[in-house]
Amino acid sequence: MSSSDNNIYQICSALHEGNATENLIQCVSDGYQESSNAREDNLRSFLLIVCGALIFFMQSGFAMMCAGSVRLKNVQNTMLKNLLDACGAALAFYFVGKFS
Repeated sequence: MSSSDNNIYQICSALHEGNATENLIQCVSDGYQESSNAREDNLRSFLLIVCGALIFFMQSGFAMMCAGSVRLKNVQNTMLKNLLDACGAALAFYFVGKFS
């Protein structure tokens, strides 16, 4: 049993001292559910950040591919197009994530 598991049990046993065992079990179950929900939310946030970073790193790969497929005189235009695309994607990612 980890320390957080032990803490949930100790808190619930202090709250339901002398009461029925059902109340104690329900309290422990609710505590574990809250802990699990918090852990799941943290994992989802972490994965959202990691996946977003991978997408933006892919953008640099697309820029290199486009730069390699055009003539030398057009490389600056292609890089600017990719930079503006990445900036627009960053703004969209920020606003969609903020308001959803």
